[in-house]
Amino acid sequence: MTVPELNKMVTDIYEATYKDVLRYVISKCRSADDIPDLIQNTYLNFYNRLRKHGEVKEPKKYLIKIARNEVYKLYGFLSFAKTSVPVFSQVDEEDFSKYEWELFSQEIEDNNLQCSEIWDHIKNYDLLTFKIFVLYFSEELKICDIAKTLKVKESTVKNRLYRTMKEIRKEFSF
Repeated sequence: MTVPELNKMVTDIYEATYKDVLRYVISKCRSADDIPDLIQNTYLNFYNRLRKHGEVKEPKKYLIKIARNEVYKLYGFLSFAKTSVPVFSQVDEEDFSKYEWELFSQEIEDNNLQCSEIWDHIKNYDLLTFKIFVLYFSEELKICDIAKTLKVKESTVKNRLYRTMKEIRKEFSF
């Protein structure tokens, strides 16, 4: 397979599977800062696999398997490193500029408030609430689908989503 053919195939697979892989990574991550790295590593490993061994019969399943391994590698290493290494660097928040805009693009006018202020506010909430917001606003999943993805009750999703939206509206006066 030539490089242009390989690139075309990977691009097609990426476009067809990105949302599912992103949803999986969001549901399994422990920190919002880890999402871009996990996605990038997943697709990079997939590209290298195709380059060396050719086609994969079920790309979506294979990508989810790679993502699962990346999550395990990251958090297995992080658990070890946190107990062994005293200083730990964080991923630059600029990687999330895409998410910052998408989370509230429908709710907030540009001239009303900077998205970064709200983004910082949401990052202060627990990880489950953050995941619910990303899946709801960025991925446009229904509440029932978010509940299935995160393996929580629909009422939990509704409560966290609506309560947090109410707090944000009150905090930022809109």
